[in-house]
Amino acid sequence: MKITDVKLYRTTDVNSPAVFIKIDTDAGIAGYGEGTNHFMPESSLGMLKDITPYLIGEDPERIEYLWQSCFRRRFMRGGPATGAALSAIDMALWDIKGKAHGVPVYQLLGGLARDKVRLYAAIAGRTAEEIAEHARRRVQQGFTALRFRAFHNYDDMDLHDHALAVRQQLEYLEAIRAAVGDDIDIILECHGRYDPEWALKLARQAEKFHPFMMEDPTRHENPQAMAQLRAHTSLPLAQGERYHNKWEFRELIVGGYVNYLRPDICHCGGITEIRKIAAMAEAYLINLIPHNNAGALGSAASVHAALSIPNIALLEGGGLAGDLQTDVVGPYPKVVDGYALPPEGPGLGITFNEELAESKPFRTGLQPRLKGLDGSVRDF
Repeated sequence: MKITDVKLYRTTDVNSPAVFIKIDTDAGIAGYGEGTNHFMPESSLGMLKDITPYLIGEDPERIEYLWQSCFRRRFMRGGPATGAALSAIDMALWDIKGKAHGVPVYQLLGGLARDKVRLYAAIAGRTAEEIAEHARRRVQQGFTALRFRAFHNYDDMDLHDHALAVRQQLEYLEAIRAAVGDDIDIILECHGRYDPEWALKLARQAEKFHPFMMEDPTRHENPQAMAQLRAHTSLPLAQGERYHNKWEFRELIVGGYVNYLRPDICHCGGITEIRKIAAMAEAYLINLIPHNNAGALGSAASVHAALSIPNIALLEGGGLAGDLQTDVVGPYPKVVDGYALPPEGPGLGITFNEELAESKPFRTGLQPRLKGLDGSVRDF
């Protein structure tokens, strides 16, 4: 079997710019992958144009070889564009391999390490009362883990102030805990907003509400900044959704800075690479809670990987939790009582509507231009 053609789709899915790849073979089997980077969509598309020529004429079942080829034969490498492009190619190759052998991808990854994948659902609100009500609805839907961040209303004002944000995070956390009780896990999402001293103030005051973990408390550029937080709080810490390969995760792992890693299968190099990140983490007794805000294709790949990787604690629900609606790709894996079930069918178990993908306009937009009270730049 040889790869005969590669086609890229620049479209809109789940109301966001989306980038997909189709890899054709001379056996009549096609595979699909998602390389969406919602915050840099043009970059992943450009990188795919640069590296897909390496695929033509190759055997699509040589997944590891092709991953290495696309990464190492480029003089400039790494970063979000490369990570997203490799993710798309890798997913499509696994999709082809599963279809060629007539089995779901998770069977090719060693089979089921678990029967189902526990999900967390995101909750949001502009007031403490609103987010508490959203939390109650999620629990009624069967979810036992919830993630929230505050300061959405400040985002609307293009404002971030550490003191205001910490105060609102604590207000919302207290309201959510009161609404759902002590048996529901609450993830305190910080979005990489805080300087270390402010993250520590938040962590110390949040401890009495027993959050499951504190996610992205500080910026990701310097993992060692997590060390001072780690030394002074009992809260479990998590980071990683902005990292793009095993080498970027290495310092987090070896330094022991976090309890949980947050790779995103659409950003970190795909199924092949997330398994290597998980294996590195397993040696240090660190578990994974993969980031996932993808549509049905990326979500299906996330579930296949999570089903086969032993050290998965949770998976972000995204569209699996009913947040996102899609028509270009489908279906999402089934969810029962807050758990994703194994996808059905060979390969990734999805269908791709090429005609619809080509007809939908590609829309991009700016992220909030956050400023401090003094007008200086703040992190989104």
